[in-house]
Amino acid sequence: MNASVCCDEVASSPALIHRPSNPMAKAWHAIAARWAAHLKATRRAQDFDFASELSADTLRDIGAPEVMISQAVGRQQTRQQQLFEMRQWRDG
Repeated sequence: MNASVCCDEVASSPALIHRPSNPMAKAWHAIAARWAAHLKATRRAQDFDFASELSADTLRDIGAPEVMISQAVGRQQTRQQQLFEMRQWRDG
């Protein structure tokens, strides 16, 4: 019983976690670094996701790259095709 208390105290000891030679600290810092990289990539993806809602004309007006404009045109044509097919299915 005393051994588990001792181990819990050692595992949660701030002095041991902050030592760079501690394997637990190295693992924790590696996990934290990977999580930070994941969050950065997610934010970057969300920053560019706003353009998916803009029309091709709006993107041209703000001077967006041609790649983004062509993607917007493709999305618009896809939506129009889907609406056309749904109307055909509905009307029989």
